[in-house]
Amino acid sequence: HARRHAPSHAGGRPRRAGIIEIGERVATISFVTIDGGPREISDFSGRPGTAFVFLSARCEKTRAQIDAINEVHRKYRLREVLFIGVVADMDQESEELRHFQQRTGSIFPFHRDVEGVATNAFGAQFTPEIFLVDSDGVLVFHGDASDGGDALDDAIRSLLRNKPLDMPSTPLDGTPIDADLPLLSIEDPYKGFSFSSELIFDHIPGAPAHHCSTLAEASNGDLLVLWYGGSFESADDQALWIARQPKGSREWSKPESIVSHPETPPGNAVIFREPEGNIGVIWGRMEGERPTRRGSGWDTCRLMYRHSKDHGHTWSDDVEIPDTFGWLPRNVPITMADGRFAVPISGRTDEGNGSFLLIRDGDSWTRSGLIPGASQPTVILRDDRGLLSLMRSSPFTKQSVSTDNGATWTPIADTELMNPGAGIAMTKLASGRVLLVFNNSKRDRSPLNLIQSTDDGKTWEGLRTLEANPGEYSYPSIIQASDGTIHITYTYRRYTIKHVAFTEPWLIHTERPN
Repeated sequence: HARRHAPSHAGGRPRRAGIIEIGERVATISFVTIDGGPREISDFSGRPGTAFVFLSARCEKTRAQIDAINEVHRKYRLREVLFIGVVADMDQESEELRHFQQRTGSIFPFHRDVEGVATNAFGAQFTPEIFLVDSDGVLVFHGDASDGGDALDDAIRSLLRNKPLDMPSTPLDGTPIDADLPLLSIEDPYKGFSFSSELIFDHIPGAPAHHCSTLAEASNGDLLVLWYGGSFESADDQALWIARQPKGSREWSKPESIVSHPETPPGNAVIFREPEGNIGVIWGRMEGERPTRRGSGWDTCRLMYRHSKDHGHTWSDDVEIPDTFGWLPRNVPITMADGRFAVPISGRTDEGNGSFLLIRDGDSWTRSGLIPGASQPTVILRDDRGLLSLMRSSPFTKQSVSTDNGATWTPIADTELMNPGAGIAMTKLASGRVLLVFNNSKRDRSPLNLIQSTDDGKTWEGLRTLEANPGEYSYPSIIQASDGTIHITYTYRRYTIKHVAFTEPWLIHTERPN
């Protein structure tokens, strides 16, 4: 351990000039709890080790090291090694200390050293500063966690193995314990944790089969979900249905059919909020010869468009988007780095089949680029202003990248993400985290999973399972609403559409520190 001269205390309480030496026995320690209750420790024999962690809720260096301290504490907590937080600054009262304890996930007791007994007994001079004593109360380690907690971890491990410690002397990287520090603002990382899910409807008379949902947030805060449903996929009575969850409500409106035609029924659709705030819908009108078999007709669709100026209550006339025969939408649009609004599309072109962007320019739409051999793209804008496209495939999801706003794309390549040949959906959160919903299977549309990336889709981690029972859970859609809530909808066994809503802490914190 490093010796340093103790600074004078702002409150005038004397400080011991020397630090307790390795091998010395500590005397009785008394202090009070956060709420003022008296505590005393004079017998250390009930546990193999006790770590006294001198800290400050106002110290930036304590904040920088607390995660490492917590990690070591969690590692040895069930080995009966007790950690005790000691706060010498009397200006830090119970509410401030409890906020620091809870918001840093510190699940060891904090105490206030009102009389300076603990501080003087150890000769503590810094925050953070750690003193580890054995079952006899003999000091076996003195240091901090500026090395990520490695030295403290080694000390406790040696202590539990009854092995002698040979700890090199290292300087303490702390703040003087008497420093007059301002309040330290720490955002609560666990605040706003929420998760909910529900079926949007139980049954629609005359329309038993439902698939391929898409969702958008209207400018008034209502959540809108659109999908197709009918007697079976590609049936003459297949229609586009819409349901609404009003802002502030947990209830869904009764589904309403908004597009239907027995000779040219609607298929895959995407609903979205346009840059000017209107709600737009693009769908594939099935123009193939009828009657047709179940599940066919997707290669003879033409894109249609309508919009709403009153948040999806009433709609404009339907407009055909020219030169789009053989095209289908699947995923929500993006705004590219150059400010243009683009819808991911797949279908036939003069250059071959593949995926591309349908870009809106005023009232007109134009195609840009082509990813040959790919289908049903989902696209995000990366921090480097490039585009990442992931696409449906089997047995692995494909990817391609564009650095020129979708004009050209890299050749498609396999990712590590499994795919049974089913739709996927991706979005980038305001925090920069990227989320992908997909079936983590090479063959089946169950399970349905959520995975995340913190490097713009270069690597993926944190797999979550949304559904794992037998049945089909597929064709997801995902957005982040203006209040930060993440919404996902997907096909639920073809009976209905399911909605899941959660906040980002649900992704990050799999378990509350306890």
